[in-house]
Amino acid sequence: MYRRGVSSYRRGASSRTRKLVIGGAAAALLGSALAIGTGMSQAAEQGNPGAGSGNVSALVPALGFSPGDPNATADRVGPTGVNVPGRCPPTQAQVNAQVALKNGNLPSGTDLESRIQRFEKTLSAIQDLKCPASSTTLLGRLNSLTALRGNANRDDVLRGLGLNETPADRAAAPGSGDAAAGGATGNAGSGSGDINALVPALGFSPGDPNATADRVGPTGVNVPGRCPPTQAQVNAQVALKNGNLPSGTDLESRIQRYERTLSAIQDLKCPASSTTLLGRLNSLTALRGNANADNILRRLGLNETPAG
Repeated sequence: MYRRGVSSYRRGASSRTRKLVIGGAAAALLGSALAIGTGMSQAAEQGNPGAGSGNVSALVPALGFSPGDPNATADRVGPTGVNVPGRCPPTQAQVNAQVALKNGNLPSGTDLESRIQRFEKTLSAIQDLKCPASSTTLLGRLNSLTALRGNANRDDVLRGLGLNETPADRAAAPGSGDAAAGGATGNAGSGSGDINALVPALGFSPGDPNATADRVGPTGVNVPGRCPPTQAQVNAQVALKNGNLPSGTDLESRIQRYERTLSAIQDLKCPASSTTLLGRLNSLTALRGNANADNILRRLGLNETPAG
């Protein structure tokens, strides 16, 4: 009698288990179908066709800091001024591979939300590779993007920043094609007529000149609501103070352009923290002494000068 009870219980449990497994599988399939359907719907609405892993290298944002030494045991100063593990960040290729591994599709649109998603997924990949966000300049740049939410002109602002982050950006960039190919190389000086092509993008939406309250800047600290100035105002100030601006793609030319741009921003009564320039400048100065500095810069795809 006891044995029959046990046998009966086992048959009942087995039956219930099969039902739970079948029910769970059906729910999982339904959830997958809904997720796929929702993703397709969102992509169709936003016009952001996904990019397969083969295109990831063209879509993942540059890390903005030289790769760490995988054998390092000591910390080093990261691009935001805080210590990071000396082995960080990973190489761009490692991050690209991790992004591709975790994301079958990556938004490829030039709109704000597509860009934000690419930055978020890249930061996630960096954390998967056991490195902090502070070993790159990504977080500051992401803050610059998220601050644009709610701005009716956000896509125009993004184009004005000249991010050149996607193939579509590069195709639409001023001076692309033959004009870019004919850009100056080396360290020739540039007259003020070329300033617009040489001054680095500020990396944050312009302030409201009538603002009286502070706002959160791209580095997370409060800045005057009227800051930063517009890119055009900064370009004009740089031109006013510099008859010639280095136009080379080498490290020192880039550093000088950043330093002179930061000086112009301060002349216009705005702090460096109202832009992402200081973090990016730190990324450059950290490369001093690196024999491969110029090659690293080319790989970062900064597209900062006509020759870049």
